[in-house]
Amino acid sequence: MKLVACRYAVVQFAPYRETGEFANAGVVLMCPETGYFGFKLQTRRTKRITDFFDELPRSFYVRAVKAMEDELQRVAGVVAHAPGTGRAEYLRQVFESLIHPREALVRFSMPRAVMTADPAAELARQFENYVERAFATPEYVEKAMEKRIKHMLDGLQLAAPFAPHRVGDDAFYANFPLVQQQGGVLTKIIKPFRLNQDEPVDIYEHGDAWLKKIERLRNRNLLPEAVLFAVKAPPQADAKRNAAFEEICSDLLKLEVQTVNEDAERQIADFALG
Repeated sequence: MKLVACRYAVVQFAPYRETGEFANAGVVLMCPETGYFGFKLQTRRTKRITDFFDELPRSFYVRAVKAMEDELQRVAGVVAHAPGTGRAEYLRQVFESLIHPREALVRFSMPRAVMTADPAAELARQFENYVERAFATPEYVEKAMEKRIKHMLDGLQLAAPFAPHRVGDDAFYANFPLVQQQGGVLTKIIKPFRLNQDEPVDIYEHGDAWLKKIERLRNRNLLPEAVLFAVKAPPQADAKRNAAFEEICSDLLKLEVQTVNEDAERQIADFALG
């Protein structure tokens, strides 16, 4: 089968311009050579996205994505009535205009190119990759939390900055994103920690992995006394997920690890300054 060149971009829900946080919410794909234009938006399984921005009502996301859907339907109409002469170049310009950087709740990633024999199947594959599978892993969410906390810490008058550091010895170590050192001695550690996964078992698995690391480092006297986990909690209405969350936090406390809510900036600042 003949391969054709397509361009696609990821649709991103970005409610907070100040922090730059976003969640992948869909994919658009254009094949100028064949005239194919398609899009797929996350309109059904919204829980993962709304949990990521759990302070926002679900309706906020739904309205924003519906507005984008209306815009994409309009573009689909433009594509359907593209002129026959110079069509490929015309469609390239339509796609560039669509994904042009904008200050909006829903925006687009930088465009990417792909060769495919089936643009519709490629759209489904990219949606699966960027939205269904890859969204909101613990690492992804914790990286966004880390950036926000680091920005806050950078605005404080600290005795020494917080920076990524490998903590441990040659036999065992763990990588922490925010570590303070003074005179070559570890003084404080702050770790953003996601514990609002979709299922209680996922909360336990992610929590247990770090509990074991902390326990081993404590037993080897490789941690400073002051360790703080800034935790992203599940919604309080979800009793089963909250029970798992509370148990992990209780176990962290037994290992002399403080826990605070990840958006408790005053408490995190007090810890950093104290």
